[in-house]
Amino acid sequence: MAKQGPQKIPGASQKYFYGDGSYSGSDMEVNCGVIHTTEGRTLPSYNGGSIAPTVTGVPDIAAKRIRWYQHYDVDESARALANKLGGVSTNTANAFQIELVGTCDDSKAKTWDGKRAGVDYLHWPTAPDWALAEVGWLVRWLYDYHGVPMTCVRDWLAYGKDSRRPGITPASYGASPARMSFAEWQAFKGWCGHQHVPENDHGDPGSMDFARVIQHAKGDSDQPTTPAPTPAQETDMPSALNESNPIDVDLDSDWTALAFKDEGAVLAGPVPALDITVTLYVDVATSPDTKVQGRFYLTGLDGSSPSGYLVIDKRGGGGHQFAHSVPVPAGKKLWFEVRAISPDGKPVKLLHRVASGPYWTA
Repeated sequence: MAKQGPQKIPGASQKYFYGDGSYSGSDMEVNCGVIHTTEGRTLPSYNGGSIAPTVTGVPDIAAKRIRWYQHYDVDESARALANKLGGVSTNTANAFQIELVGTCDDSKAKTWDGKRAGVDYLHWPTAPDWALAEVGWLVRWLYDYHGVPMTCVRDWLAYGKDSRRPGITPASYGASPARMSFAEWQAFKGWCGHQHVPENDHGDPGSMDFARVIQHAKGDSDQPTTPAPTPAQETDMPSALNESNPIDVDLDSDWTALAFKDEGAVLAGPVPALDITVTLYVDVATSPDTKVQGRFYLTGLDGSSPSGYLVIDKRGGGGHQFAHSVPVPAGKKLWFEVRAISPDGKPVKLLHRVASGPYWTA
């Protein structure tokens, strides 16, 4: 089955993309979505991709937005659902899977290891409306470009006590009345939670107000909140940095500033949020004992008053990636420079470099 429509989510970081590696999935055509919660406060490693969803949403509570990290193409099966022998397909059943960083556990509705809900993390059943609107933006984009219906199941049981399943806590875990039968799952289109998928026990995302997410996606919210942007109105979406330079450069122990956009700089401020990666391709014949070092630094707009960040060490030839997410203040430029320290002191050939990733300018 050939993939249909755009496969990359606008503005989503591809830094942890697993679809072209050892855990790549099968081609399919999405027609439903499954919501998970990570039960953690940071972006998971997913064991290198072996249990990754299609995309992870990391709340930026201060900025009131969600940073999206894409792990698989839209029409490629992910790996966040259990799939038992002899039953039905789950991950490959045309399901787009979202993991939302945070918790659905009602015992953590207020605090979690000394951290405060709504300040340090999100308890998704009581998530603020801006967070539901951000999820609604993605639901709308998947409807516009892939036809995933803007509908959802009715019952989202709490990961705690729930009158719809008395005597069982957490109510959404295991064989709950919300869990679909094999036939219901095979016929399902629209949005559901991990708690609804057969062959699975997990109860996330609890009693998340997904009906409100659908309201935002449809644009018929009855509260004065800022609606999630549609593809024709991407007012809150980031710009995409994608600058490359194939000119060979000889690297030695002296620092060399690499030219990208803006007369050599990577970006010029103000850039209040970014998640960019500089990828270097070094001659594969380079000794594995050669140290390839990179560092980002800021200067004034005229290149004066450099302020450096920590040096990042890599070894040998091939591809090397250097990530940066520190904001660029107004009146500053962000640069990247590299050097190579070889055992014999000879220069090392840099064959290509690319700077890529999302950044926000407002």
